[in-house]
Amino acid sequence: MRSPRGFAASVVLLLALPVTFLYQVLGGARPEAVIHAMLALGALLVALATVDFRTPRWITLLGAISAAALAVIFVMQGLSELIHNQRLSDIVFRVLGQRIEGWLVDLFLLWCVAVWLRDSRGRTKAFGAVVLGVAVGVEIYANWLAFRGTSLNAVAPMLKLVVLPPFVWLLLESKKARNEVSI
Repeated sequence: MRSPRGFAASVVLLLALPVTFLYQVLGGARPEAVIHAMLALGALLVALATVDFRTPRWITLLGAISAAALAVIFVMQGLSELIHNQRLSDIVFRVLGQRIEGWLVDLFLLWCVAVWLRDSRGRTKAFGAVVLGVAVGVEIYANWLAFRGTSLNAVAPMLKLVVLPPFVWLLLESKKARNEVSI
């Protein structure tokens, strides 16, 4: 397998919503902390997996730093849900969780596009073109809305789910054998 960490990251991130839903259905308290813990773990694994793909050093570093920063933000958001500190909640949701988290997601998608351009082959490259194209398009739209003073949540909150298919693509890229990706 090319990237066990990328594979694990994708699995964790794709299961974050179903696991949190199941946790909540079973009567678990504070499901927001669960989803943030899973997002943090997934983001950390993505940060570690960036070195498993053939991209220029600067884009690998950019992907690792953006994913690691997302992991820190998700940990802080989960912590704020557990301890109910209003000041911490304001910082991690209103300051970090608005613009900065969005920019970090944009940088992560930039890393995905670099992996797609430089290291993807075959059917996964075709699948990546579709899912990354849609995700990047929605992010451009979200940034345009933010520039105009509104948010994607106010217009079409379900569009945020387009961030999930790139993790299916990353799972498939990570699962490939090393000899499938050599030139």
